[in-house]
Amino acid sequence: MEKNVETKSIVQFAMEWGVYMGLYFVVKFIFEVWSMDSFFCNAVSLCMLLCIPVFVYFVMRKYDVLNGLKCYFSQLWMMGILLFFFTSLISSLAQYIYYVYINPEYIKLQFQSAVELMEAWNVMANDPSLLEAMKAGLDKGNVPSPMSVVVERMWVNLFFGSLLSAAIAWLVKLRAKSNFTKQ
Repeated sequence: MEKNVETKSIVQFAMEWGVYMGLYFVVKFIFEVWSMDSFFCNAVSLCMLLCIPVFVYFVMRKYDVLNGLKCYFSQLWMMGILLFFFTSLISSLAQYIYYVYINPEYIKLQFQSAVELMEAWNVMANDPSLLEAMKAGLDKGNVPSPMSVVVERMWVNLFFGSLLSAAIAWLVKLRAKSNFTKQ
């Protein structure tokens, strides 16, 4: 009896696994938000961040194996970029809901914390005018909108996801090549 397994396209596979990784990013975001009050949540968020490359490697390796180890580096890289794109869509929706409906003051509090930290560490000792401009902007309520923060985080996820995907695609193909030469 022959098993007839239909392979998925890069986009289908990235969409399917992007849902799982997007939910993972949502949980990571929740721990990230709670990390301001709890060291435990901060440690969990950091561990989840460090596990992302392992997850991406697992997904790329699975896609390569499903396609008979015949994927090119560029296919795996594109699959990784799409994976981070679909992941960003899901996690961005959760972030937007949090910023707008759950904690509307979160972004402003983060900027205030950053200014206080720069003051405490005396970061702007050479040119205090930038720090004063940031304080004046905060006093006037000049804080980025939730949508701009969400879009910026999407771009950051895509950019660093693309770099990470390139490195991991190379590792997947390197391992597949070494396994092929051993046989």
